[in-house]
Amino acid sequence: MKALRAGACLLAAALAFSAPLSALQENEPAAPDTVVATEFPAGVETLDRVVAVVGDTAILISDIQITLYQLQARGARVPPEGTERWEEFAREVLEAMIDDLIYLQQAKNAGITVPEDRVTEMADTYFAETRGQFSSDEEMMLAVEETGMNMLQFRQMLRSQAEAEGMRQAYRFELEQRTDLPPVIVSEEEVEAAFDEFAQNQPPRPALVSFNRLVVTPLPSGAARDSVLARTIRVQNDFANEEEFSVLARRHSDDEGTREQGGELGWMGRELLVKPFGDAAWGARPGQTVGPVQTQFGLHFIKVERQRGAERFLRHILLRPEIKDEDIEEARTLAIQIADSLRAGADPERLLAVFRGQVADEAIRFDDVPLGSLVSQFTGGGAESGLTAPTAGMVYGPLPMQRGGPTEFGLVHILTFRPEGPIEIGDVRDQIRQSLRTRKQIDIILEEVRANTYIDVRF
Repeated sequence: MKALRAGACLLAAALAFSAPLSALQENEPAAPDTVVATEFPAGVETLDRVVAVVGDTAILISDIQITLYQLQARGARVPPEGTERWEEFAREVLEAMIDDLIYLQQAKNAGITVPEDRVTEMADTYFAETRGQFSSDEEMMLAVEETGMNMLQFRQMLRSQAEAEGMRQAYRFELEQRTDLPPVIVSEEEVEAAFDEFAQNQPPRPALVSFNRLVVTPLPSGAARDSVLARTIRVQNDFANEEEFSVLARRHSDDEGTREQGGELGWMGRELLVKPFGDAAWGARPGQTVGPVQTQFGLHFIKVERQRGAERFLRHILLRPEIKDEDIEEARTLAIQIADSLRAGADPERLLAVFRGQVADEAIRFDDVPLGSLVSQFTGGGAESGLTAPTAGMVYGPLPMQRGGPTEFGLVHILTFRPEGPIEIGDVRDQIRQSLRTRKQIDIILEEVRANTYIDVRF
């Protein structure tokens, strides 16, 4: 076989660039992104032939060759062609392609579809990844033309690949969610072997911290407090007159992003909402309005319009009180007092209960959080307080925070600190065990499907 020219070789690699082949790079079977016959790049002397038939679909030798080029371009060590090891590796690729095609056929049989916007997003990503392998648009266009396609056809091919991959992902996800997956055993030896392979190419584990966090929120005082209370009463009176929620949102809400849409937040998952808001919304029935609910943004009236699965369609009215500089200073003074209590050994849950309303009602305990994620929550990264190099047992704060409302003050009690270092099996043991368990369960199901599928391997 003659060598590919540089541009065509890169494009051959890119034709299946989006395939889930990372497992093959780790000597685990995984499927390439396409199993239909693919036109091989110009300049290659090859006698294309069928190497497998799965159901009514053929897999060609050129499909394997393109996938091998793709693996090589992504850094995999592909054995030299013509060697015994190359043939073994090619057989692994073929088996992966067969599995992938079975996934796709099962997805079609199950009536799985992929939303158009998701297909477009995936196809655009594939195109961008491919473009990144060339120094210019012209170089990429020439490489595409060497395959016998124009750019429109190339984009159409990527879109077909994206749709197929989306269907496979959705089908596998459905399998993983089944409650009747076959029981399997994963040994500690299997976990350790998988970890050894996994850890070879992993960057150092970031510094990790476990901590308790309290957030002190400023409250309005004087005339500002009286004003927001009066507005709250007006909204409640309007509800008593049975006025439409969307009409009241346009009339009263301070949320400029949703006011003209009648307070519409749309379909929301609970994890996307601050805790008091989420607790109130998930404590209400469809059609019910609740409030006022206090968050760091102000006071909310919330309407749950509809429910589907784990999501709810929500509207809200936000009454945002005026927070003055003296209110922020008062919150900072309270935060200093609470920090002193934490240093004296006070229970943070007890402090939350005592100062409920001014201490944000949200999660307190956090475990094994990357240090960078913690310090990024605070204005200036907490550098002046020493939080960037924390000590277990220390309480840091008050630390200014900006979360879309007035300045708040965070208090952080460090429970444990692990400096940056190599990843350890204890960091990922549970995830690896679950991954191996799911893989074994899916493999059993796939073998059952394979047994009932016409497969003719001619490699």
